[in-house]
Formats: sequence, C-alpha cells, structure tokens
Amino acid sequence: MIALLLALAGAAPPEGEHATLQSCEMTPSGWVCTYTIPAVTLLGTANAPPPQVVLTPRPPPPTTAAAPAQPDKIEAARQARLIANCADAGWMSFCLPKDRREARRLKAAATASAALRTQVTHLLSENKCPEAVKTALVAGDMTLAREARAFCTP
Repeated sequence: MIALLLALAGAAPPEGEHATLQSCEMTPSGWVCTYTIPAVTLLGTANAPPPQVVLTPRPPPPTTAAAPAQPDKIEAARQARLIANCADAGWMSFCLPKDRREARRLKAAATASAALRTQVTHLLSENKCPEAVKTALVAGDMTLAREARAFCTP
C-alpha cells in the first residue's frame, strides 16, 4: 500500500528500504498501527511543481450530551472484545503480548466479580441482608453493596 502511495505521488523508495512497523494497539474503532516510512526521492522535471500529497486526519468522534456514559460503554465493549479475543489466545493469534496480559488480568477480575456477586446473591436469598452488604463492602465493590442495600429496603 505504501509503495502504491509513493508510486501515485511520483516518488521512488530507496533500494532495499521498506516501511517498518513501530507499534499496534487496539482502539474502540479497531487496530491502529504506526509505521516509519523511509525518506523518498521525488522524480520529475526541474521546473515542475512538486506533486500535492494531502494527508487528512481522521475527524474526531461526534460528541453528545450524554458524553460521560459513552466512554464507559466503549471501554466495557473494548474489554469484552479483548477478553474474548486474547485471554485464551494461542501464540499464533493477532494479539500483542501486552494485550494478552491485560486480557488475562481482566478475565481474572471478571471471574472474581462474578463469584462475589454469586456469594452476595446467595446471602440475599437467605434473607441475610446485613451480611450481604458487609460481604460486598469488604470486597470493595461499592456498586454491589448499594444494589444489595437497595434490594433489602422495603
């Protein structure tokens, strides 16, 4: 693709040099990779103006009035994709090592959260509301503690 862009711009890459991959990361819109492109030599006549190559940046995502809720949903979706794609991925997958580590960490946290929620739900089913709230608070899950307290109020 880079060779095609250089050919369209009337440029020739130096012999033996190619674009090199610097890094890749997964964003909510997909993979974003950064490349280093070698210097190019433009071909043309001496008096001809240089070819116009215009690179347009991506427009920023549209903002709405409910902006605080959107990043949470986007981050939750990104984490769910990361867990699904990279947590149990083999060595031949497209996941970077840092993505695999993060996916395993997120999967362990999700498993622990699900176990805590099961324990609190069990206590609530036995009508042990104070113990359920205390269990959630000891584990540090304020949202679950609020949910348990709201469930217990008549």
